[in-house]
Amino acid sequence: MAEREVGTFRSAHARGASVRMPPRNNEPRLALLGRFLLAALGLALVALCGVGIKQAVDKVNAQKITEVAIEGELNFVSGDAIKDSVKRFVAASLVSLDLDLLKRELERQPWISDVALRREWPGRLIIHVNEEVAIARWGSDALVNQQGRIFKPDDIDAQMQLPLLSGPKDEAREVMQQYLEFNQLLYPLGVRIRDLTMNARGAWTMTLTNGIVVRLGREHELERLRRLIVFLQAMGAERLSNVAALDLRYRNGIAVQPAATPGTSKDGALVARSQ
Repeated sequence: MAEREVGTFRSAHARGASVRMPPRNNEPRLALLGRFLLAALGLALVALCGVGIKQAVDKVNAQKITEVAIEGELNFVSGDAIKDSVKRFVAASLVSLDLDLLKRELERQPWISDVALRREWPGRLIIHVNEEVAIARWGSDALVNQQGRIFKPDDIDAQMQLPLLSGPKDEAREVMQQYLEFNQLLYPLGVRIRDLTMNARGAWTMTLTNGIVVRLGREHELERLRRLIVFLQAMGAERLSNVAALDLRYRNGIAVQPAATPGTSKDGALVARSQ
């Protein structure tokens, strides 16, 4: 019985030695290899894209300005003068061009009020120019705009018909403001200001287009100007032709200096009392 059991054990062992193990699963290894290949492909694509982007950026940075377009109504500013100012900036690429620096450079030209710059791909620079509008002359060799900014062109011969304003340089804005206000009050009479001066003490003197010199002083200018308007309306154009100067530096009157006639002197004056 024991022998039979031993034989049985050996037989079973022999049979077990002949049994094959199932094959190992290779799917994880293949998946890992796939992920590696995808990563390598991704890195290659990134590298290629990086090269392409760099080439594109280099191309953009190297793009030169090939055309300068000037916009705006130009009466006194020369387009050639603007392009001459731009010349030293044209060597820069369209991207690296310092627009703020170019703007300041152009606005140094006396007849240019301000400019607006913009780039237009591939190589176009557009310059929009606003010219100064001269309202009056300032002193003997300069002009002044409506905001009271003084500018000095090389030649103002073509502007000699403009009224003449003068005063302390730092008071140009105030002089312009008073000029506009005085003119507005005189407008209904058909009278304009030819010259307006503010002296160092702040006193105002003006010459009208009919040649009459008006001294307003430095106080209550608008009140005195309204008194002048009443006087001019009462006098009429014919009688005003005999007046050389009017002095309104009185509380309630006007000193009238008659125009000189042969055999008379300008020194005589009379006072017209306001009602």
